[in-house]
Amino acid sequence: MISFAKAHGNGNDFIIIENKEGTYSDDRLSDLAKKICRRKTSLGADGVLVLEGSKTFDFYMRLFNADGSEGEMCGNGARCIARYAFEKGHAKSDMTFETKAGPIRASVNPPWATIDMGEIDVSNLKEGKINAFGKEIPYVAFYVGVPHCVLFFPGFRDIPRDSLLSLARHIRRKGAIFDEGANVNFAERNKDCIGAMTYERGVEDFTLSCGTGSIACCLASHLLFGSPLAMKVKNPGGVNKVALRLTSEKVFEASLSGKALIVAEGLITEEALSEEEGFE
Repeated sequence: MISFAKAHGNGNDFIIIENKEGTYSDDRLSDLAKKICRRKTSLGADGVLVLEGSKTFDFYMRLFNADGSEGEMCGNGARCIARYAFEKGHAKSDMTFETKAGPIRASVNPPWATIDMGEIDVSNLKEGKINAFGKEIPYVAFYVGVPHCVLFFPGFRDIPRDSLLSLARHIRRKGAIFDEGANVNFAERNKDCIGAMTYERGVEDFTLSCGTGSIACCLASHLLFGSPLAMKVKNPGGVNKVALRLTSEKVFEASLSGKALIVAEGLITEEALSEEEGFE
């Protein structure tokens, strides 16, 4: 059996396991993610966070999506693993850990966790319009550790979910905007905040919250409309606080704050890892 913790950041939920001794191979971790992320028949989660050792920083965070693919970075996931690492003694309240997208600084004050995403370079920003639902919808796309496309679409919540899902999957596909595909954010600006909903590649569905997506929405709103550099982003699962700082003409630093809650700890049984069976 495998020890685990379950955590979430505004409803973006993760299974956390430790692999500091290198017990699990990459293939094993990918297979575990596909099996334990299943809703209803296993633990259920948007992804698996793996805490491994690092020679340079406090630890190394890896993310395996529900489809078994390995992601470069996840904002809410980073906040959750920071909270876990602090609670389990792997790091102090102020920490730095390694990810595929580079080192991340974090600060934990339970139940809150803040991460510093480092520099976001928008010099190669992609911009355009998409015709959908009888409208021309503007978008911008750039990297926030992972590729994001942000569409400003007032009233997107009034569109049937399946219709939004179909559009998101069209934009998400490899080569549509980025060679490796993209996360897709629908956003609308309000007086003092941004409303957002994110389709995450790897999960292949909308999630209740996306940390890097919240940063992408805030930055895109600033670039297109001159919105403030610090804003709240309301996801279906809760609020993320984003703060940006311009460091040069096309480079920003970003931080992301919000609650990171550990909701369960236990053992994953072999039955949770078994193949799903239907009627013969």
